[in-house]
Order: sequence, then structure tokens, then C-alpha cells
Amino acid sequence: MLRLLWWYLGGSSSSEASDKKLLLEKLRRMEEDLRGSSTDGNKTQHEETSQQPRVQGVVEPTNCFKKTGKTQYTHPARPPRSGGWRSLRRMLYYEMMSTLWQIVCLSTGRVTAMGGDHFIIDQLYFVSKTLLKNCAASECIEENTRLSFLAYRKRDEVSGESTVKVVKILSVIDEMWTEGGIAVDESNWTEHGGKPTSDKDTVYYKGTQRREPGKVIEKDGNVIVIETDIGAPISVDMDKIRMSFVPVLGDYVTLDCYVQMDSEYVDFKGEVLEVISVEPSRTVNGSGKISTIDTNGGEIFTPNGKYVYQAGALAGSYRPSVGDTVTFMAIENEHVQMRCLSVNYVEGSKITVARVPDRSNAPNGSGQSEHDQPKHSNGTKIVGGGGVRGDTKEETQIWSDKQGIKIVGNFEVQLKETSETTICKITVRNESRKRHRILQVKPMKTIDQPLVNLKSPVANAQLVLFPGDKEEYVFSISGDSFPGWHREGWMWMFAGNFQIGRNFNINIGDNREKLADFGGATENLQNPANIAKLRQLQQKLSALNMRREMKTARIIPGQRISKAPNFVAFKFPMYPVPSELFDLVLGAENRTELREALRKAPYCLNEPLSIRNYTRLFSHFIYLEEINQYIAFRRFDMERGHFTPVDNFLALHMPNIAEARPSVMLGDTVNATAPWSKEGDKEAPIYQGVIHKVQQSRVLLKFDSNFQARYNGESYRITFSYGRGPYRKQQTAITRVRTTMGMEYLFPEKITTREPALNVRLNDSEELMLEKADGTAGEKLPWQNPNLNHYQKVAIMNVLRGEARPLPYVIFGPPGTGKTITTIELIHQLALNSPDSRLIVATPSNSAAYLITERLAMAGVLKPGDFIRLVSTNQVERESIPEHLAPFCATVDISEERNSTGEVLITESGLRMKCQAKHIGRHRVTISTCSGIGVLMQLRFPRNHFTHVIIDEAGQSSEPEVLIPISLINQTVGSVTLVGDPKQLGPTILSFDAKAYGFDIPLLERLLNTARPYSIDLDRFPDSHGYNPRLVTKLCINYRSIPSVLKLYSDIFYDSQLVPKQKTLSIEDTMLLATLQGILRVTRPVVNHGFFFCGIDGTNHQSPDSPSWYNPPEAKMVHLIVEKLYRRGYQPSDIGIITPYVKQAKTIRGIFDSASLEAPKTGSVEEFQGQERRIVIVSTVRSTRSLLARDRDTLLGFISSPKRVNVALSRAKVALVVVGNPKLLAIDHIWIRVLQHAVNNDTYFGFPLPTTLLDAIKAGTPLVSEQ
Repeated sequence: MLRLLWWYLGGSSSSEASDKKLLLEKLRRMEEDLRGSSTDGNKTQHEETSQQPRVQGVVEPTNCFKKTGKTQYTHPARPPRSGGWRSLRRMLYYEMMSTLWQIVCLSTGRVTAMGGDHFIIDQLYFVSKTLLKNCAASECIEENTRLSFLAYRKRDEVSGESTVKVVKILSVIDEMWTEGGIAVDESNWTEHGGKPTSDKDTVYYKGTQRREPGKVIEKDGNVIVIETDIGAPISVDMDKIRMSFVPVLGDYVTLDCYVQMDSEYVDFKGEVLEVISVEPSRTVNGSGKISTIDTNGGEIFTPNGKYVYQAGALAGSYRPSVGDTVTFMAIENEHVQMRCLSVNYVEGSKITVARVPDRSNAPNGSGQSEHDQPKHSNGTKIVGGGGVRGDTKEETQIWSDKQGIKIVGNFEVQLKETSETTICKITVRNESRKRHRILQVKPMKTIDQPLVNLKSPVANAQLVLFPGDKEEYVFSISGDSFPGWHREGWMWMFAGNFQIGRNFNINIGDNREKLADFGGATENLQNPANIAKLRQLQQKLSALNMRREMKTARIIPGQRISKAPNFVAFKFPMYPVPSELFDLVLGAENRTELREALRKAPYCLNEPLSIRNYTRLFSHFIYLEEINQYIAFRRFDMERGHFTPVDNFLALHMPNIAEARPSVMLGDTVNATAPWSKEGDKEAPIYQGVIHKVQQSRVLLKFDSNFQARYNGESYRITFSYGRGPYRKQQTAITRVRTTMGMEYLFPEKITTREPALNVRLNDSEELMLEKADGTAGEKLPWQNPNLNHYQKVAIMNVLRGEARPLPYVIFGPPGTGKTITTIELIHQLALNSPDSRLIVATPSNSAAYLITERLAMAGVLKPGDFIRLVSTNQVERESIPEHLAPFCATVDISEERNSTGEVLITESGLRMKCQAKHIGRHRVTISTCSGIGVLMQLRFPRNHFTHVIIDEAGQSSEPEVLIPISLINQTVGSVTLVGDPKQLGPTILSFDAKAYGFDIPLLERLLNTARPYSIDLDRFPDSHGYNPRLVTKLCINYRSIPSVLKLYSDIFYDSQLVPKQKTLSIEDTMLLATLQGILRVTRPVVNHGFFFCGIDGTNHQSPDSPSWYNPPEAKMVHLIVEKLYRRGYQPSDIGIITPYVKQAKTIRGIFDSASLEAPKTGSVEEFQGQERRIVIVSTVRSTRSLLARDRDTLLGFISSPKRVNVALSRAKVALVVVGNPKLLAIDHIWIRVLQHAVNNDTYFGFPLPTTLLDAIKAGTPLVSEQ
């Protein structure tokens, strides 16, 4: 029969032979199953209900599945034979769906207990009172009331345990009363098809999984109501289902749900038992241009129609402008047709609007030469924007000689110092055949302190020039202004109603030629960028040669720092880098070719991260990072080098090796190859020396004892090898986390609420109260730091409660909001109030780990022995451990207890060496770096040994690094807290290719940006900035900056949500701002604004030996400001200088050295992360407009990274001064807002802004470029 059915359904068509064979085999098995139960298929309902249901044999039932009274069993997959071909089709379909069936029962029971928001049936089934919403007479329910309900049994896929869930209360069976007070006879009541039901009746069904389309029609808190075609609207708790987006009213969605299979329906579709997930019914990914903007959002125009977006969909700190090209992901919505879930700006996508006038470089100062027209690398010109027109034809003619009059002279003036003055002589010649009269000579604009002044003749002197005559004008030009380029225009007025203008272009503080403006060195092989590329190619070639050599060489190892343990509980696998990937990276001719290969199998790095590809993608990211480390280490290699005996070591001289990047660590090896000979017929051996000490300009090595004994000053070819430990730990962590936490932990789609780990609440006085079992306030848990603010207390309370554990809790801490203080208090509360807790505190760096250790030691809440800071041997040998923290520090012995002496060595400073696991386990708090804590992965601990993981500055660690400490706990008792700011600096990634595919996105940022439970939903959580307080707390009280400085970065990066703790200025702060206004020549009626922008039209340069940029005018301006601050009593410790380029930092320090002045701390953004100064000066460096397009295309400097801009702007406490070129910075959507902030508050100073640029800044519209 089934074979005939197979033919009828199309099995006889021209399909593949193998497919036929497979289907026939399935049908054969189904035939056998049906023959074995054929008698059951012919039974009447009476016969069937008189027996024990067949499902009893496969169910591990709780009560409603065990009832022994009269039962009914409905088997929809066994239709009567008289049903014909349609019934056979349905039978075949449901037999093939059998793996999805769940056991469902319709039963009755009695209420045995009543609670505030729930009741219990038959002392077994916990039922929420929300299920009574649509049930008649539900208000009459009390203890002993009989109910009819629908329930189903579901087996957990992970644990294998069976649970029963009541999904619907069908009716109240006891006597009911109408509104008029008339009793209703229950005998007349029927349910489910009109069959009378008693408390002994149980009807069994099966269930299956279905997908149903629907539409969101209501949203109330965490509950959405979805309208479908399967009955009444369905209420869904968003926290209890999988959902990848935040829905709004009108969204069209698809529900994945379990449903009851009911034979009374043609398609066997009955009650919805459980909604598993809700996803958009259709998702559209595309690109388009911003067409309209309003305060709440706007529209995107595409050839396929318009797409609506809300402000919350914008990525990061992006604020759109009309004409921006964006990519988006959108879903269908009833009200707006297509609604965008995310909108991302496409860099370099601006359209042409207008040109911003620039300084003139044409001969004699007339007009604007072709040299100064900024261009893209492909030759197209860069133009201004903001919808403002540039020079008109009439305005351009002003600069032209006319009617036989010519004005000549040197209008390009170079002044080395601001104190310098020079004389410039300009000649006016009459080369026509008629006389002309000069009426007046005057500046084109009135300036308070002009640099150009006419000395002779007087400005109003009327002179007559006969044919062939000439007149000389003498101008005095002063450098008494800010460094950089300045332009001042002068006009000669002639009788006959015409005039001729000229611009004086004055360069102060830079005596070099304008290299970049005219191409020159930047276009030939001496270009530092080309030199850097050549150096990188040489390093790749060296890496390729070394790899080939090491494969076949005979290696003689050196003497290790310490003997390797014979037995450890767990050894990290080697995880060797695949040779194919190594060869691909080293052999690729360019980055484009490499990335194209990485997008193909087996790598497919462009795939969106998911559970399916998680391990593969991150494993390859780590491999790419390691390959780049291998290449970077080639910079230390030497073609010839020799060693110097020092005590028991051989020393290799290497200038500034202690500060080199990448860092050379203890345990790394130096490979010495004799370049001149072979030993017999074999290749010359490679002698490996292990680095035992790293000093300022040398490393101390230990080779094989025979090599050291006979070494006599010979030269060797030197190569370096790094230790692979950190990469092996990361590879192990991404593998281990699958078993310890589960992949759903890394891709959360729903929240499973658990009982509070510690049932604490904040009372009206924001005291931490431990509630009793009945919900009343109990013991007060004192705050160890009484100065915590509301947000810090809420964060700590939510972590202590841990209702969403094991999902990570995020403490989102913008700059200056007290992240470290919150972390310390959290450690104290967990250690004091959770007796069974044992904490791991991990950080991205040693300095951050020492800071946590120091704060715990200073607080005195935890005593010595309660916490320990694990350090590496490298830290010990380098003497990097702060002396006052040594008693709290220890190294770890990973040997198993039976193979260790068990002795703990304690140094004079109190440092403990070689602590075993039995000693480490006694401490309540263990502190180390994310990588350093990985040593514990090799020790044998009980399953629940560590209960809490707190990761400080989690945004600065890569995801595999964060997984190292997380892998040491499990989802049963584990609790993870991520503390950090996703909008500040992320992890340092060497591989540009891994970074391009998302390796630089930390777990903290990925959760907040992509995981639906962590998404912003202001409708549900208006009091917590849109975040679910069970998962995220955003700290918003800023303790660092005065209001005017805070407003700058709060508006740009944090949606204006940060609140200053300091509401008013102190006397000292006011005096500082008044001093700065005087130095910077800023005039404001009220001295209360701490942000200033200094416009310097300078020129950036590169030196031949470095691709790094420097800008002498900006460097001199920075020095000028600091020098004047010194004269007014401010100290170097009050000031910080931030610049994105190493060369600019060296230039600034050089100027201070030449002036015999102590330089304030001067460094990159990375060096100032986590720090603050009263006064911060930022030098942006990039300035040359002819390279503007390359800056944008290659993403250089501050323009490339909003995170770096955020850190730079948020270091200042009282005063922030940005020194830069508005003409270049105004192309960026972030920097245009920075400029707007200065212009609107009258704190812009420096060279005058052209009208078109000023209008663009006021409008907040970035300059745009020609495509």
C-alpha cells in the first residue's frame, strides 16, 4: 500500500536512483511498523479507551500522565482506512514527523494551594494566574476548586529530564454562578468537542512543532501579543523565548511553537502549547542613501523603495546626514512597510556639494592654483559641502590682473618663530596704454590683530600710474599669532570701478617646504609609506625562509628557566598553525588577494558569527594573530650577531629591547645558526638560547651547556621565536567553553529566570536589605563604600541577585563613572555575604590587575590571605611587581601534588613562589590577567571550585581571552560579570585581516550590539536607559569632568545620558579657565566653558625612516600653550598631551628638550586609557588637504576610530584643548560635531574659518567629497 502511495505521490518520476532507494527503505520500515500495529488501527474508540494508552510505555509521567481511571486517547496519525488517499497522505506526513511529537494531555485536577500570583494543582503543577485571563468564572477559584486544563510533557534535550507544563486552563468545573446570581448546572457543561469530563477523565494527544505567521498587535512590558490565524491572540513573554530583535507594534513575525495535534482539525492543528521563538517573517539586507532626517529617525531611499529607521537603530555614535550611503537590515511592518533594525554608515560615501575655499598658492597670490586643489588618489577633486556654494565667477575674477594692471611680489611668507617679523615689497605695474588711478589699498576683512600691515605709502593715498609706471608697496608681516598657515587678503581699488586682490599666505612655525601639498617625496620610492611596505615584505620573506629552515633543521634546545613538570592535570594541546594558512598569508602578494582567499573555503571568515561556525572562525582568527606575531618578530632578527659572556649567561646586545613592540618575554628563544659551515653532510644545527632576563638594552640567554662552554665570540645569524602559550590557552578556551557553559551562553536569545542567588533589595534609603522568605525586609547588609551612587548600588544588587545567571551581567561604565570602585564593592559584597563563593577577577593588563589588588589592600575589608594576585615568572624576573603589593602576589606550580615538593618559597619582599593548587584554592579572591589566569586551567579543581568571574575592563580583551577565565566555571553555579565600556578602546589586534572580520570586537560589545536580551528597549525599561536591569546596568554619574567638558563626549557618544557629579565650578577651576581664555585669546562673557578648539592650518610630514606623521606647527602651538601655563604656576603633572602618532610625540618632546623645559606626559591614546589630567591638549596631526582623500580612504589617525576619539576627549577634568585642522577634520561625522560644539560656544580660535566651512559646521553637516 505504501509503495503504491509512494508512486502516487510522485515517486515514479525521474529522480536520482539513490534518492529512490533511500525513500523506499523509509517506506519499508513504516510498512513494518504499521503491520505490527494493524489491529490497533481498526479498534473502535470504546475499545481503545478501555485499554491503557500506548503512550504510557514511553512516558515517564507525572500525575496527569499516570491516571488510572477512564481515559481517552486520540491518535491523529492513524486515520480510518475509509478516509481514502487524503487520509493516507496525512498518515504518511505525520509518521515522518514523529521525531517532533510531544505528549499532550487534557485532564482535570484540584487546586491545592493559592499564592499571590500563582496556584498549584494536585500539589504538583505550578500555574501562573495569568492563565486564568480568558477562563470563565476564574474569579471564583479557591482551594479545592476543580479545573480542566491542558498540559504537555517535554523532555529537556540537555539534561534528559521530563517536565510537565500547564499551558491552558480550559474551565472551572465546580458550580459556577452567572452575573445574575443564578447557579449553572455543571452537568450541562461540556468541553473539548462536547464530551463531558469528570475529574477522572484524561484525554491524550500528541504534539508537534509548527511555524505560524503572525503580527504584533500589543506590547506591555516584557509581554507582546501576537495575532495569528490559529485562534485567539497569543501572549508571549519575551524573556522566556528565543528572539533576535526587539519587536514593535505592527511587526510581521513568525512563531516557532509546539502545538497540540487535534484530529478535529483537518490539518491536526490544535492549541498552542509553547512558543519557542519569535523571529521576523522576512529580513531584507540592503544599502541606500539617507533621504530624510528628523529627531526620532528618518528614511533611507533605495531603488526598491523607502525604509524607515529610528534613532536607536543607528550603529555606535553615527549621526546621519542627508546623502550618506548606509547599509541596513530591515523587517516588514504593518505601519511603515519596512522598518530598519540596524543602520551602518559606509565610510567615504559622501556626495559632491560645494568647495571650501583654501589658501592660495598661485604665483603672486592670485586665485587658487591647481597645486592646492585637493584631490583623491584617482585624481578627482575634493570639494566642500554642507549645501553651501563656493566662489562665484565674479569672486574669482577679483584675483585676476585686469586692464593692463599687474601686481607682483612674494606673497608666500615663511616665519620660523611667532616673534619674527619681516618686510614684503609688492609692485603694481601699469602695462596698458592709458593711465590708471589707484584710489585706495585696504584689507579685505577687518581683523582685530592683523599680521599684515601697510607701511608705505599710506592706505588712502591716491596715486596715478601712467603707461609703463610702477609703484612699490611695503608691508610689514608679523608672526605674532598661532603657528600654521594664515591668509590675509588685500585689495587695490582703481578708478573705473575695478579692483584687484591678493592673498598673503603666511606660514608660522614651519620652515620646511610644503612637501605633501605638491606630491614630491610622497609619490616616489622614498615615500615612508612605501619604505614601510618594503620593510613588511622583507619581514614576510624572512618569516618564510625561517619557517622552511626550522622544518628540517636539527635543533639543540637551550636551558629552560625552570624544569618542566613531569605530571600536570591537564596539558594544553599544541594547536599548530595550519601550514596552508601560514603559506597563504606569507605568499599573498597584497592584502586584497589575501582577504579574497580568506572569504573562501575552508576559512569563510566573512560569515556572520554563529553557533555553527564559532569555533572555526575564532580558531582561524587566533591563527592569523599568531602568524602576525611570527612576522613581527622578524624585526629583531640579525644577519650577524655575537654574544658576550655574563656570569652564567650569554648576553645579546639589543638597544631598547625592554620597550620594543612586540614585547620580548622570558621564555622566548633566540635561534643561533652558524652561517659559514656544515657539520659533515648535515645542515648546520640551530642552537636555541632561552631568554632568562630582559634588560634595557640586552637579553641574557642560556644555551646548551656544551655550546656555552666552547663559545669564543663567533658571529651567528640570529632569529627570534616567541612563546606560544597565550595562543594555546585561547584555543583551549574556545573549545572548553562548549562543555562548561554551552554555546547558547555565547549566543543568548532568551532569559531563563532563576531564584535569586542572594535575595537582596534596595529600600527607599538605598540600603542593601536581605529579604526573608516571605518577602519582608530582613538583615541590612552594610555598604563597604558609603559613597556609592544609585547606579552603582543597582548594579551590585543585580549581580548579587543573579536572576539571569549564568548569562553574563554587564556593568556598562562610560568614562569617569567609577567602574573600578563598583568592581571593588562587588568583590567585597560577594566575599562577605556569599559564604560559598570563590571569585576570579581577571583584567586585560598587569597594571589593571595591580590596581585591583592595591584597592583591595587599601580598603582593608578583606584580610591578607583572603585574596591573592597571581603573577608570571616574567613579572618576577623583570622586577615589575610593585614592592608594596609583593606580599599579596604569588606564582603557581602546575605540577600535580604527588610530583611536587609542596614547599612554598617566600622571598624577602613577601612574594610567594610556586604555590600549588591546594594553596590557591584557599583564597576567596584570585586576581590575574585573562591570560595569566589560564595557568589554573592546568590544575585539577572540583567542578564548582570557582563560582564567580569578574572581568574588569572587559572591552579591552578579545573574546577568546575573556573565555579563559569563563571556562573555569560552569553554568550550574557560575556567575560572570563583565565590567567595561564598549565605546572606548578595544583589544589590541596585530592582524589587520582578523580585525577586518571582527576579531577586534570583544564579547562585551558583541552582546550589547547583537544579543536581543541585551538590546535597548526603552518601552520596557525606561528607568534603566532601555537595558534589562537583570542583565545590564549603565553607570551614568560622571566624577571626572566639569559639565561643559562632559557635555561634549556625552552628547556625541552616550546619547546625552551622562550626568556630572560636580554641578558647579570651584574657584580653582574658574581661575584655570580664565587663564586659558587669556592664553588662547578667547573672549566669552562668562568663564565657565572648558572645551576649546585651536584651528591650525599646518602641514603634516613624514621622515624617511618612519611612516608615522608629525606636524611642526601643531607641535609648536602645543608647546606655546604649555609654556604659558607653566609661567602661571601649573605643573607638568596637571597637563597631558595626547597625539595619535609616535613621531608627533617625539617632536613635541624634542621642542621641550630644546627649551630646557620638562615635558608633560605625552603619548598616544592607548597610553592615556584609564587616566585623567586637569588639562588635556590633543594634537590631531593630519592636516594637508591634498592628502585628505587618502586619509579617509586609508582610515588614518583619529578619523578612523570613534573609540580613540572618545578616549582622547574624555581624559580632561577641567580643560580640553584640541589642536587640529578643521578643513580636514570636518569631513568626519564625529569631528564635525566636535567643531560645532566649539563654534556654538564661542571657544573656537585660530585661523578664520571660511564661510562655507563655518556654515557646514553650524549645520552639523560633514564636508563631502567628489566621487
